[in-house]
Amino acid sequence: MIDRTTFEGCVSRAALAPTIHNTQPARWLRDGAALSLFCDTDVGLPVSDPEGRGAALSCGAVLEAMVLALSAQGIGAEVALTGHDTSPKQGLVAVAHLTLTDGAEDGLHRQLERRFTWRGAFAEEAPALFGWTRRDTRFVMDHDGRAWLAARNDAASHDQLQIRGVRQELLDWMRLTPRHPRAGLDGMDRRALRLPAKAARALPLAFGPAWPLLRMLGRTRGLAREAEVTMTAPLIGLFHRDREEPAVVSGRAYLRLCLEAASLGLAGWPMAALTDHDGARADIVAHFGLLPERRLIQAIRFGAPTGDAPPRARRPLGEVLRPTPRG
Repeated sequence: MIDRTTFEGCVSRAALAPTIHNTQPARWLRDGAALSLFCDTDVGLPVSDPEGRGAALSCGAVLEAMVLALSAQGIGAEVALTGHDTSPKQGLVAVAHLTLTDGAEDGLHRQLERRFTWRGAFAEEAPALFGWTRRDTRFVMDHDGRAWLAARNDAASHDQLQIRGVRQELLDWMRLTPRHPRAGLDGMDRRALRLPAKAARALPLAFGPAWPLLRMLGRTRGLAREAEVTMTAPLIGLFHRDREEPAVVSGRAYLRLCLEAASLGLAGWPMAALTDHDGARADIVAHFGLLPERRLIQAIRFGAPTGDAPPRARRPLGEVLRPTPRG
C-alpha cells in the first residue's frame, strides 16, 4: 500500500518528465499497492503524431520518472506494459500497471528537478563529459557532423512547416501570452521557446493566413532557421533503439539519457524535425551509419545553458489523477 501523500508527491515528480509539445498525456490511478498509467489520447497530435508513438514515448518518460520517484521512497515497482495503441482520439488508454514492492534508491531521481529543455545558445567552453557514453546514443561532436545536422534540421523544419496542420498544432500548443487560459499548465511557453514578445504576437498571422504570401516572398525559411543556435551545442545526441522495441520502453530510456545529461550540467533541446521528417531521418541513418535494425528516436542538442531554467508549465494534480475505484 502506498499512502495518498506519497503517491501524489511521486506523481508530481513524475510529471517533470519531458513530453511531446508538453502535452503531458500521462494519467495515474492508485488502487491499493498497485498503480496504473493511462495515456490521454485526446491530447494527442493527429497530424504530427498520427500513430501515437510520440504519446507513447512521452508516457514512457513519465513512467520511468515515476519509478525513479518511487525509488526515492524506498519503493520498487514491477512494470507490466499493456501494449495498447496510443494513437489520437481514443480517450484514456491503459499503458502500464505497476505492482509496488520494497526497493532501493536510484540516485538518478535527484536529476528530475534539475533537468530542463533549453532552446537558447549554449556556453562556448567544451563540457566535461567524464567519459559519458551510451550504447543507444551516437554523440556527434565534430564541427562537420554538427554543421550537417544543423543544416538538415533547418531544411526538415521548413518542410514540416509547409503542412498547414503541423503549423496549426504548433500554434494550438504554444502559450504565446500569459493571458492564454492554459498558460503555466501545459504547452510551450513563449519564454521557454525564446520568442521575443513581438515575434510571438506575429506568429499566429505568419503561421496562418500570411503563410502563402510569406512563402511566395521567400520569407518562410527564416521562420525555421536555427542553425546558428544549433552550432553552439558542443554535442548532438542521436538517440536510437531497437526497431521492434515498444515506444514506451524507448521513452523510459530517453528520460534516463536526459537525466544523465543533467547530472553533467547539460540541458538539451530535441531537434524533432529530424525524426518527424522521413527523408531527414533516413539521411541521418545513412550518413552516420546506424544499423538498419535500429530506429532513430530523437536528435538532441546538448550543452551548458547560458541562462536560468525557463518556466516549467505543469498540469495540476486534479488533471493528472483518476479517481480510485470503490469496491
